[in-house]
Amino acid sequence: FEYLWDAVFSGLILFVITLILAYVYGTSTYSFWKKLDIPYIKPKYPFLGTSYETAFSLKPTHLKQLEYYEHFKGKKYGGIYAFTHPVLFIRDPDLIESVLIKDFKSFYNRGTNSDPNFDPLSANLVFLEDTDWKILRQKLSPVFSSGKLKCMLPQLIECAEKLNKCVEKFADNNEPLEIKQIMSKFSIDVVASCAFGLNINTLDNPDSIFVKLGQKVFQPCWRNRLKQTLSSQYPELLRYLGWKSLPQRLETFFIGLVKDTISYREQNNIVRNDFLQLLMELRKQDMEKLNRGEIGDEKRMIMDDKLITSNAFVFFVAGFDTAASTLSYCMFELSRNPDIQEEAYQHILEVLEKHDGQLTYDAIKDMTLINQIFAETLRMYPPGVEVRRRVTRSCVIPDTTITLPKGLRVAIPLYCLQNDPNYFPDPEKFIPERFSKENRDTIRKGTYMPFGDGPRMCIGKRFAKIEMRVALIKLLLDYKFTLNQKTITPLVFDSTSFMLVPIGGLWLNVQKRQ
Repeated sequence: FEYLWDAVFSGLILFVITLILAYVYGTSTYSFWKKLDIPYIKPKYPFLGTSYETAFSLKPTHLKQLEYYEHFKGKKYGGIYAFTHPVLFIRDPDLIESVLIKDFKSFYNRGTNSDPNFDPLSANLVFLEDTDWKILRQKLSPVFSSGKLKCMLPQLIECAEKLNKCVEKFADNNEPLEIKQIMSKFSIDVVASCAFGLNINTLDNPDSIFVKLGQKVFQPCWRNRLKQTLSSQYPELLRYLGWKSLPQRLETFFIGLVKDTISYREQNNIVRNDFLQLLMELRKQDMEKLNRGEIGDEKRMIMDDKLITSNAFVFFVAGFDTAASTLSYCMFELSRNPDIQEEAYQHILEVLEKHDGQLTYDAIKDMTLINQIFAETLRMYPPGVEVRRRVTRSCVIPDTTITLPKGLRVAIPLYCLQNDPNYFPDPEKFIPERFSKENRDTIRKGTYMPFGDGPRMCIGKRFAKIEMRVALIKLLLDYKFTLNQKTITPLVFDSTSFMLVPIGGLWLNVQKRQ
């Protein structure tokens, strides 16, 4: 009995020591902000930091960001914790502009912690860092020129016409439509056509592999949310466990799709006006430079099949959710603001009349009200609720003596800034006039950046804008939309998604114009 007591006592002592050591380790970074003399929110629990509620899908990210934003009211910045990692939460527009533009060289990484050798589809502009990102950005910038986009307009119009035919069925049957589902399929058709040269028509094919794989990535789910959080906070752990940020089926499909498409085009001498063709031309140029010995430090970023695949995948991701979500929220707001919807319709007719009834690239550019409508939609419902950066070299916060160490994470609360009444009066109201020619210059810099800002701004911004405008113009020419009672208002967002996903969907009634 005495031996048993000694064993139990020793075990209890060991357990207590283990708990103490775990507590010390789990709170070892919690004094970081105090040492820098920066105001901060003290975490309640070891290891979990201040953002555990979003990581475990207990609270939507934008609501947690609003809590931080309110907590640091009157301050330019404050300290929070993503699990055990300190994060500088910036509230001041001038400091934000410094991070994204003026002192960009000190903050040019996003801190995504990706490893292209482990996750092949991460070798793209979104995830790459340091010199690799800079080289690839220079290569891809010409791909998104206005001239290249102009050539893709016929494909965008063709996809928009298929969208109209799909919506016509709901109008004829007097049935409400869930606009996000429709827009996701339209966006996939655009990506398939403009990125891969494929005519897949997912609007009439709900079982399309493209739709299923897109839903696999973006379907709100606590498992996906937790995996995405861990991949950004503890990538080494996920790699050790063999957990990839994307499903293996998705990776295999895209690698095979791009490989087979390239092979088919080369064997049959097929040339198309799409992104894949432009990437293939970049690969040809890189190989010619390599053969002439003109590639030095850029050698590791030669446009090969791996880079082509991973960057084509970004087109798919951006098209599936970013464009589809913005279009859906735009239709939602126009449906509950019929006066603005009618004004937009009349504006479209007026501009088309000046362009002989043709929806040309110049006609789209002249539709200033449509641009204002999308700008306001992106203000209210940004595709991402925050912009992330990481300190790439030690730097001093302007007008202070505080030095930020290399590797520190930075969070810019995009949703909070764009819905702050100090910068946008009555932020809950849909007011496109905020972005009119007379008013847009009054918007304070560092408060509106739905596509990011500075050199690391979204490279596909112009393509996304023209895609969305073509779809909206075509729809408003033929239909009127009103809000269906199945839509839950005010909107409630799903806590299992890292984006703004409305619970219950966005349901609209549709009626043909006479």
